[in-house]
Amino acid sequence: MSVFSRGMLDRYRHTASYFPDEQAANNTDPVLQSVPPARRTTLIAQPAGDNLLRFDIRMQGQDETVFFDL
Repeated sequence: MSVFSRGMLDRYRHTASYFPDEQAANNTDPVLQSVPPARRTTLIAQPAGDNLLRFDIRMQGQDETVFFDL
């Protein structure tokens, strides 16, 4: 996915989101596997109740979302 920021019309950063219940597929995904294990959790959506998922994008700081150069 592309992330835009207020006041910026060009794509700012690129990231991806993975489903938490797709562990078998996540374990073999080449993009996810290229990310250091400690950082992979920033790319996996979290259950949010009522069959919903939550994917927070953190632009900087602790637990900053992994972004990719394309």
